[in-house]
Amino acid sequence: MIPYPAEVHFRQDRILLPQEFKLSLPQSASEVDYAVARFLNFYEELKRGNTAPLCIAEVSLRFVQMQRIAASHKDMHLISIEPQEITISAKSDDGFRYALATLKQLIRAAFKNHSGKLYCGRIIDYPAYGYRGLHLDESRHFFGSNTVKDYLDYMADYKLNYLHWHLSDDQGWRVESKRFPLLSEISAWRTEADGSFYGGFYTQESIKDIIRYASRLGITIVPEFDFPGHSLALLAAYPQLACKEDIYQATHEWGIFEDILCAGKDSTLSFLRELLEEYSELFPGEYFHIGGDEAPKTRWAECPDCNIRLNRLGLKDFESLQGWFTNELNKILKACGKEVIAWDEVLDSPIDSSVIAMLWRGDAQDSALLAQQYGVRYILCPNKISYLDWRYSEDSAGAHGISTLENVYSICPQSYAAPELCLGLQANLWTEYIHNPQELFKMLHPRAVALAERAWNPGMSFHFFQERLVEMEG
Repeated sequence: MIPYPAEVHFRQDRILLPQEFKLSLPQSASEVDYAVARFLNFYEELKRGNTAPLCIAEVSLRFVQMQRIAASHKDMHLISIEPQEITISAKSDDGFRYALATLKQLIRAAFKNHSGKLYCGRIIDYPAYGYRGLHLDESRHFFGSNTVKDYLDYMADYKLNYLHWHLSDDQGWRVESKRFPLLSEISAWRTEADGSFYGGFYTQESIKDIIRYASRLGITIVPEFDFPGHSLALLAAYPQLACKEDIYQATHEWGIFEDILCAGKDSTLSFLRELLEEYSELFPGEYFHIGGDEAPKTRWAECPDCNIRLNRLGLKDFESLQGWFTNELNKILKACGKEVIAWDEVLDSPIDSSVIAMLWRGDAQDSALLAQQYGVRYILCPNKISYLDWRYSEDSAGAHGISTLENVYSICPQSYAAPELCLGLQANLWTEYIHNPQELFKMLHPRAVALAERAWNPGMSFHFFQERLVEMEG
């Protein structure tokens, strides 16, 4: 089982899996109907490829709503396997979903290794961290709805519950705006080095469809639109948002670019207010990511408007101006009922303590110290550990450095400053050098599974994880 449960108590007696399950669902569990249907489809597919004899008599699959006792975890669940009956008890809809994900793994192993027999006993489980994230960059390469849904299915199987969806960058803007239509007409497209035209975007209807799909899996989507840096695609459509109005284009190159949004113009914040209000309605989740990384201050230092703003606010430098800019976006999104997440560069100047920092630079130890200093909650995704676009071995394809499966599994929130401020973990998958779904999932698996276990149950050893991974995939 991956992630490994909090408590496992199996006996030696076993139950033969049935031809059919007899379902018993509480009325209050209507939200998990899709998870149950997904489980039954999985079971039918598994039976078709199975040669083991199955029990002719029905086996009951019973769902029981547990009492919501405050002293226990909100997603606590229990799986009880007894002769002729499997009972899933849970406090929440997500608890039922997680239990079914575990049961699927047990059943797959039973068909594969135990002649269709499940060990009797019980499992008690709940996650260590509430935020267990996986990131997908669609600015650099655009994959489309079907791939995103496959990504979400993968996440659900390993109890990852937040998709951090990177939807804007220098290379393309990926979401339709009704208020600013040039974002899909211009910003979503770029000219490649060979002269071909590349791009794409999600209509608001397709975004809503993906959000509904994710919700049925118990996954919340965290949209990211990057401000003030990584903004060339945005400036291509709305050049008046730059310090100097000029002709800008979404780029086919990778890197950090000096042309960013102007922090000195009131019109920049007016534009972003309108855009963020629109997108806050489109994306219903509690979190909204505003980027904030890799924003060179070259243009701001040359800009009269930015210098006027800096002096009027009495700020010491342009890093502090970005802190002010971050706080202004935070105010806008707070008014929309959102909690703001930003990359850890925003910790380089004082920010509102309600902002959640995503710690990514290096091993993130220094950023955790800054988060502690400002009393800022954080999510761990250090690039030296959990960047899945990095090579997984010395001779594999990938970008930048190497992060092996064991390295990903090494992440330990308790080794960081103020671990009580840590909301959870995330693995990031940037797609500069990933062109299709096959490459995407090759980089994703199995390192994302290692991250999933560390976020769910960080008390296991890598050797034990390896044994289970080999058994699961062998």
